[in-house]
Amino acid sequence: MATVGSLLLAEREKLGISTAKAARDLVVKEEIITAIENGQYQLLPEPAFVKGIIRSYGQYLNLDVKHLLALYRREFDEALYPNKRLVLETPKKPKFTSGRLVNLTFLLIIIAFVIYIIFQYLSILQAPKLKVTNPQDDLTTTIPVVQVIGQTEKETTISIDGQLVPVDAEGNFSYQLKLNDGQNIIEIIASKKLSPKSKVTKIVRLSR
Repeated sequence: MATVGSLLLAEREKLGISTAKAARDLVVKEEIITAIENGQYQLLPEPAFVKGIIRSYGQYLNLDVKHLLALYRREFDEALYPNKRLVLETPKKPKFTSGRLVNLTFLLIIIAFVIYIIFQYLSILQAPKLKVTNPQDDLTTTIPVVQVIGQTEKETTISIDGQLVPVDAEGNFSYQLKLNDGQNIIEIIASKKLSPKSKVTKIVRLSR
């Protein structure tokens, strides 16, 4: 008795078409073509897929598709194989090659470099930190000099009333300023290359 597989196999061989060529033309795996020709439906996925392949294969070989599908329904009881999965399809494990390792390393280097540039850019946009611990705000004193003490960031320039003041490696600075009688407005300015300036103003009154 003729079967779907025997009809497809006979016609394919008659036309001189290999299973590999048929698989390429139909865009399926060669194992699926072989399984259908051998009637090994248990190795194939759900019936809807199988019937679609039989229809395409039959049209490819110029066979009667309706007759092929009728034979398939007679040969294969779909109720016996609910929720079928494709046995021939095996999950592909990702291959971790040396080339991919090099690409991943290169990508990580680029990401690290971009992050570094972003942090550098953000640091440029921010004014340097400036903290003045002495003198106290709104100070009144009878001493004609005052010690201006504070802290800033590294590589920052400090000026007090226009006078540049040395900053040590930790960002500390100290400067003795002569006061005038009455109110003295002291401006402490911290500046850094390409960054906005920070300014602290102290008011000291000299009363004699």
